[in-house]
Amino acid sequence: MTLVQSIHRQRLRVLAAAEASGNVTATCAQFGVSRTLFYRWRQDLHQYGTDGVRPKTGQPHRGRPSVLAPELERRVLALAVAWPTWGPARVSAQLRRDGVTVAPTTIWRLLRRQALGRRTQRLLVLEQHSAETAGLVTERVARRLIRLRRRRHIEAAHPGDLVCLDSFYIGKLKGVGRVWQLTACDAACSFAIAQIVPTVTAAAMAAFLAQRVLPTYRRAGWRVTRVLTDGGPEFKALFGAACTVAGVRHTRIQPRHPWTNGYVERLQGTILHEHWRVVFRRHYFTNRRQLQRSLDGFLAFYNAERPHQGYKLRGHTPGSLFWGPGGQP
Repeated sequence: MTLVQSIHRQRLRVLAAAEASGNVTATCAQFGVSRTLFYRWRQDLHQYGTDGVRPKTGQPHRGRPSVLAPELERRVLALAVAWPTWGPARVSAQLRRDGVTVAPTTIWRLLRRQALGRRTQRLLVLEQHSAETAGLVTERVARRLIRLRRRRHIEAAHPGDLVCLDSFYIGKLKGVGRVWQLTACDAACSFAIAQIVPTVTAAAMAAFLAQRVLPTYRRAGWRVTRVLTDGGPEFKALFGAACTVAGVRHTRIQPRHPWTNGYVERLQGTILHEHWRVVFRRHYFTNRRQLQRSLDGFLAFYNAERPHQGYKLRGHTPGSLFWGPGGQP
């Protein structure tokens, strides 16, 4: 039974109880419902039938489509960068003088999508262009460009240069017990490796690194040089020793900065939304081996078949970069 069905049934139960007892006040007190709400339900029931008291659910709406042709988008962006202190209304007025009509809100949405919605962002693009073409680099501009480059992304040119690790609590399943997921995501190609465990400890994470992550990279011909983790207890003691034995440099993110480990955090969100929340409504699992087989099946699809739209993969699959053109081991 869905939540909407449960609420609908409860409302009908309240109306039926009041009809049977003839005392609206006592019935509302019994079910914890206000008299105003009760009379609204009864009016909807008399007017529309039982469907009248069904909870209203919001329907998803299609996102606003782009209304600008690609060449017009380039023209708007060029004008906005050429005059970075102009706002959308001023850009729209200038285009209107040239016989092109574009609403200021449309221009603002376009600039925001391109990370140019603020005046400071457009000025920074102009500064960077001047620095690259004319050599106009002041100390202030140099500092800002350095900060921009540091914020853009984590440097990882090849698989194995940086592997992001994290643990994820799936839940306590009936007949199985507590279930955790250990996850590894390559920062260069988003290749994913994951394992189901009953508990998260430093020993479990060290075994995951030594028995699953490192052998997978060796089979593909890559060497893991650095791993990135948070400061959790599972990444201390035995895990640090395992990294030392394997010749892997272990770095940790700053406290309260989970976005620094965003590759694996995003991967775990994808596995949760696209896999676990779907299969838990289709299958009943009785042991961890079944969970691992289900997870392995999704990861095979994720690595070899599911296209990725990130700026590094651009529609390709992680397996095509990790294993080679074939995308398979």
